[in-house]
Amino acid sequence: MKSYNQTELEDAIHKFILYCSNYRNLSPYTIRNYKNDLLGFDNFLRTEKKYHIDDLDRSIVRKYIKHLNNLDYKRSSINRKLSVLRVLFRYISTNSEFGNKDLIMFGKSKSNRNLPKILNNRQMKDILDSVDISTFLGLRNRTLLELMYSTGLRVSELSFINKEDILNLQQIKIIGKGSKVRVVYINDESKKFLDNYLNIRNNKNTKTDSLFINKYGERLSVRSIQKIVKKYGNKAGLDLSLHPHMLRHTFATQMLSNGADLRTVQTLLGHAKISTTQIYTHVANKDMEKSYFNFHPRVTPR
Repeated sequence: MKSYNQTELEDAIHKFILYCSNYRNLSPYTIRNYKNDLLGFDNFLRTEKKYHIDDLDRSIVRKYIKHLNNLDYKRSSINRKLSVLRVLFRYISTNSEFGNKDLIMFGKSKSNRNLPKILNNRQMKDILDSVDISTFLGLRNRTLLELMYSTGLRVSELSFINKEDILNLQQIKIIGKGSKVRVVYINDESKKFLDNYLNIRNNKNTKTDSLFINKYGERLSVRSIQKIVKKYGNKAGLDLSLHPHMLRHTFATQMLSNGADLRTVQTLLGHAKISTTQIYTHVANKDMEKSYFNFHPRVTPR
């Protein structure tokens, strides 16, 4: 039987998730991540025999960070989990239902920020050419890869696109993080595949309005898209594990390398802060440095 203290903490997490769902306009994908992160934290607290809200302090958070490090979580993943805890702590502290608790906030886990990995033009061509478009599922896969590469969409955003979000094969209306709406553009190559895909997709007997569907006529899930991307990375013979965000990184870096201004890329990516977009300028600068030392006639190639 669960103790009162366990029930109290679980109840706080449950109410916090409901609050996020009803009042913060977060996407289902974000809500799911919040719930998973908090359930993981709750499970850790049980192993530490910490069952009460009053047990939530700096020392237990430090132990939690050490626990995550021992499990080989990346710094970015740890900071994401801490960010969720920070919001939970704030929710509990400002909610009189929990007795006016004053939970202590904490900072991020310090880390050296790694530059995002990107693909070169040859690798992207190999990935796209590895798709057999003679079948409906193959055409679907080529279309979603084309859209990810040409728009920089998050995998969750791609999964949530409905047919009516396609605006005259020119633009796509996107519901991003925090339910913020933005518009991204479709280039000519992507437009060609999207048009062919829609002609077949519209004749499919399905009840969903989702743009991308699976073989059962249901919305293609985030997990399924991740598997598709990884599959074609393997087929293309890449010496890395391809994931959807790598296509997003490649889009952003190539836009900046080819002269796009930072604000434009920020808007297209749906970043709330321009500092998030600035990481790609470092990648673009590295690319320019490599080109300089490889191609300038008076520089010894590296």
